[in-house]
Amino acid sequence: MAKRLGEINQLKKKITFGNIPNNYHALSTSISTAEGMSKYGFDNRLDTLLNKENWNLDYLGGHKTAVGEILCEKRPRISLYKLFTPEGFEVHCIPWIRNEEFDFELYGRPEMDFKHWNPTTMKVVFKIIHLHTFIYQYFDHGDEADLELIKYAHGVVENFVEKTSLLFDTQKVHGISVRSFFDYVDKKRQSGEEILLPRVYRIDRNLDT
Repeated sequence: MAKRLGEINQLKKKITFGNIPNNYHALSTSISTAEGMSKYGFDNRLDTLLNKENWNLDYLGGHKTAVGEILCEKRPRISLYKLFTPEGFEVHCIPWIRNEEFDFELYGRPEMDFKHWNPTTMKVVFKIIHLHTFIYQYFDHGDEADLELIKYAHGVVENFVEKTSLLFDTQKVHGISVRSFFDYVDKKRQSGEEILLPRVYRIDRNLDT
């Protein structure tokens, strides 16, 4: 049976005689914050994307009722990418215009699902800071609680992606899971090869104006 985050933290406290390392505490806190956003909507980065006032109602077959409620026949199309960056693990949301993805600011185009897309505030919808460095350190001096925390992070991520994909017309879910990255690091360390952060996607700015 999978352990809860509080149980894992108690295990770490027991193993370390109450002297929990800063890197463990930071990661556990980041996971807790991400999980709270996913489960309870605390500091939810999806709020901007789910704001129907920014949906292109003409494109999505929507309208506003007499009482101000917005109803749409379709939901905005997005792609979800799971990746590791120098800051940690992230889930990126990429929008569509016509039949292709784009990854830059765009406003007022009739063929896009949102009225305004600003990647600065709308692209990164989920983050767990320093997860990759914690995984690196696990292979040097990790313990049972560290491994359980990494497993827990994997579950939180996959749950978030699954729930988010149902909120939109999700065209694609792609990238590297926490478990896959863990296995990748293990393999690279055993072979003595350099560990690089895998590139998950690249979207060229090639829309016709």
